[in-house]
Amino acid sequence: MLERNQFPLRPVVPGFAVAWVVVISGASVALSLLFACVTPFVALAAVSAVILPRRMAVTAAPLAWLANQMVGYLVLGYPQTWDSCAWGLAIGVAAFAALAAALGVLRLAADLAVTMAGAFLAGFITYEGVLFAATAVLPSGKGAFSASVVADVLLINSLAAIGLICLHAGAAVGRAFVVRQPGPALSQA
Repeated sequence: MLERNQFPLRPVVPGFAVAWVVVISGASVALSLLFACVTPFVALAAVSAVILPRRMAVTAAPLAWLANQMVGYLVLGYPQTWDSCAWGLAIGVAAFAALAAALGVLRLAADLAVTMAGAFLAGFITYEGVLFAATAVLPSGKGAFSASVVADVLLINSLAAIGLICLHAGAAVGRAFVVRQPGPALSQA
């Protein structure tokens, strides 16, 4: 079984992991502004599950959801109705469930690419399943779960996951360069 600390891009420095919680929350704000109702919580959850320590991933998910809700209600003018608030809570539950599903995949023995893909797929299926279940008690449009809408949500989440992975890889390379720097360039003469 692959241990969590064996991932090549795992943040081993605590400050780096904390920075990634901030990046995930910031990405939620930026992506909320860009996509409004289709914030890619699956991408945020899957990437958090794979690259962050479990406790920090569990912190990042609700922070990303909270940031999204703040942008929605304070900036984008989401309606302040009971069903809008209920859908906001349902999305939060779905995002956290997606994280739990993604974390569950980490127990499987697989290489990094398979683990990331598995975490993403498990998260996506769980996220969409929780939201679909919420339509049993919350008002929803007839086309909310049409094949084209689900495909769009999948595409947005896929692109966001790729972007976050690339950002993380770039940060890890940058961190490696900083760590390998020799002592001060100026001598103390």
